[in-house]
Amino acid sequence: MSCFLVDALGYAARGWSIIPIRHRSAKGKEPACRSWKPFQRERADEGTLRRWFAREGLHGLAVVCGEVSAGTVCRDFDQLASYQHWAATWPELAGTLPTVSTARGRHVYFNGSRRHIVHVGDGELRGAGYCLLPPSVHPTGHVYGWTVPLPDGPLPAIEPESVGLAPAVTERAESVERTERIKAMVEGDGELTVEQAIVASLPNGPGERNNLEFVLARALKAVPNIADADPQELKLYVKRWHALAVPTMGTKPFDETWFDFLYGWKKVKFPLGEEPMAQILKRAKDSVYPKAAERYELPALRLLVALCRELQRAAGDAPFYLSCRTAERLLGVNHMKAWKWLAGLTNDGVLREVEKGGQAGTARRATRYRYVADS
Repeated sequence: MSCFLVDALGYAARGWSIIPIRHRSAKGKEPACRSWKPFQRERADEGTLRRWFAREGLHGLAVVCGEVSAGTVCRDFDQLASYQHWAATWPELAGTLPTVSTARGRHVYFNGSRRHIVHVGDGELRGAGYCLLPPSVHPTGHVYGWTVPLPDGPLPAIEPESVGLAPAVTERAESVERTERIKAMVEGDGELTVEQAIVASLPNGPGERNNLEFVLARALKAVPNIADADPQELKLYVKRWHALAVPTMGTKPFDETWFDFLYGWKKVKFPLGEEPMAQILKRAKDSVYPKAAERYELPALRLLVALCRELQRAAGDAPFYLSCRTAERLLGVNHMKAWKWLAGLTNDGVLREVEKGGQAGTARRATRYRYVADS
């Protein structure tokens, strides 16, 4: 029986999809099963794991990253120096996130919403594919080992680009860039034209994952003379946008673009270029803080409570959206602190988490909350 069976069963108990690994001299590390693709969608059962790891000649085991393994993401540092630089910059996080010593560098594990592989200069961010786990043996003879052990519960939830584990997410940066372009157009010309809205909302590269049709809807909402138009009147504009966008985003059929635009047009509350959060934050600052804010000493935390109350007032009976990144920007605190504060307010009965953030189709979502303390 393989010496990896106990570890395989332990990792599987965490909700991870586990596959066996062996070395082939010509190709290095490979899955030791007929095909590992089915296990990107569903986890192997205990019987399958026992059968796999009863074989001789195995060299290790691996986790399949992504949804199938409860959202597990791995930051693969190919160079130890790169990891050490990151760890020196984020020492508290480096001492918390589960970390594996590899033949060349480190693997850092966390829970995230990435569902693909991002190649960076010193390694990869893997929200797909697989990563070898301890106590696997590398072809060089190095034995993988945990330098920071796994927690008893779920992996910490991290947005990697906010803590130096990945480059800034393309769609976020480009969304800000589009907003600034449209603001500049409005300020310079006094009135945004349809053609400017179309051009400003075009994709800038094939790596974008956001719902660009919704961006187009928000951009056209910023054109004064069509802001309240029947969307059927805008079909020619959408066709023009689609014709310009296809070379970058691929051959997406116009019918899909049109349906997505119609859905987005109904959902738009704020034209692109407006900043409703700034207005809500100002109301929070100018108001008498709620009694729930008096529980806390930190001024920024008290402001966060007031902000959440104003967000709930703006949302009416519906829950409101708030991401850690938005809280970070508005409050002037780092991302991890904003995340901890939102979790703390939830645990302390000020907020109730209605829907956890993550991915819905191809668009990222912020977490939805209700403000449930006194108003």
